[in-house]
Amino acid sequence: MQYTSTRGNETRVDFRTALLSGLADDGGLYVPTSVPVFSPQEIASWSWLPFDELAWRVMAPFVGDTLDEPTLRALVSDSYRGFRHRGIAPLQQLGHNEWILQLFHGPTRSSKDFAAQLQARFVRHFLGAECERVMLVGASNGDTAVAAIEALRHCPAAGLLALYPSAGTPADRAAVMRSAASDSVSCVAVDGSFDDCQSLVSALLRDWPCPGLIPVSFNSTNWVGVLAQIVFYFHAALQLGGGIRPVGFSIPTASFAEIYAGFIAQKMGLPINQIIVSTNRNDALHRFIHCNRYSRGSTSQTLSPVMDFSLFSNLERFVWELYDRDGGATRALMEHFEACGELSIGNRQWLHARMLFDSYAVDDVLIREEIVTLFHETGSAVDPHAATGVFAGRLHRRNIGAPIVTLGQFAPEKSAGLLAELGAWHGEVPAGAVGTAGDGPLLAADDLAGVHALLARLQAGR
Repeated sequence: MQYTSTRGNETRVDFRTALLSGLADDGGLYVPTSVPVFSPQEIASWSWLPFDELAWRVMAPFVGDTLDEPTLRALVSDSYRGFRHRGIAPLQQLGHNEWILQLFHGPTRSSKDFAAQLQARFVRHFLGAECERVMLVGASNGDTAVAAIEALRHCPAAGLLALYPSAGTPADRAAVMRSAASDSVSCVAVDGSFDDCQSLVSALLRDWPCPGLIPVSFNSTNWVGVLAQIVFYFHAALQLGGGIRPVGFSIPTASFAEIYAGFIAQKMGLPINQIIVSTNRNDALHRFIHCNRYSRGSTSQTLSPVMDFSLFSNLERFVWELYDRDGGATRALMEHFEACGELSIGNRQWLHARMLFDSYAVDDVLIREEIVTLFHETGSAVDPHAATGVFAGRLHRRNIGAPIVTLGQFAPEKSAGLLAELGAWHGEVPAGAVGTAGDGPLLAADDLAGVHALLARLQAGR
């Protein structure tokens, strides 16, 4: 398996190079040059497999001969050892053909653990136990960085630089990030939005100032962030229909990686009959799908903070697919977006996207009502992100006879304060579950020189 850049057709690298990267040399994202396709019979034969064995079978074609079979099996299996449920990602039934895929049984209680744990083991294997030349870099609303910090226990010599917005980051996640500060870990609040954090990280990775240090993005710009999530769809579809019965998915937009992973799973032969993109009132993706207008705009704080942004890095990978993998066309579109903050695609490509995805934007009033309704109807608490997906799934499912699965990315106790307020939580509210990110030093939203200085201090400390 080889990988190329979304912004050029000449680059060809192996899985190792794609993994140990921030961006491609031309500023694009790495994507596989081909997608493996499995027959219905082969997919159906995987119904009995445990999660780690299924994950190996799904991931193996994307890794190619970079790793031998025993090594890949061991790395994949080991990445799930810290998960608290024997099923790794169990399904919870909400109603007739309605399900939540619980992706929050990892060490930090969020779906971000899947990619973080896998990436840490890949990095350590490829570069050895010391990992002397690696710096993990990324932007986060909280959970992605916390998952990366936890995963560094398995790759202790790698450094970490994380930027997070000062407003909107949950207090408990901000506290974890601040307490992790060391000579090799720096998590810094930015006086701006997640979009500002992501823009600073993108600028840093495109003009990397430390030639002796390998930058590795720890969020979903790295291909492993997509690869880990493709498995979710196979796992759910095999449990609900043996890989033969069509299944639909409603995906709360904690990033575009989940959506793109579903698209890739469908291309691989999985019988996905619908993908619903579920947003909160920060509805950049909903407007893109419905109106062919994607723009960077101001974001507002909502009950579902991990969805409070408008820049979706993996949208570039999807645009590349829509333009028949034309790197030149993708480069022109993305450079226009970076310069102007707006993007519209060709009418043919947009109609294709409309055929692939449905979407819906859910405001906070409806999210509150859905949380309470679900608690009364099922006796179970769901967090606001999952409630967004469940509501959109109920409203837009095309076939009531087919299962609809919402990705449950965050444990309900992460939103225990809100759930208790709504009467949908009877447990103890964890300390720090409410509030804001708190006081501390702030980095200006356009202070790239400040980011360079942080990186220099980390490099010197290591």
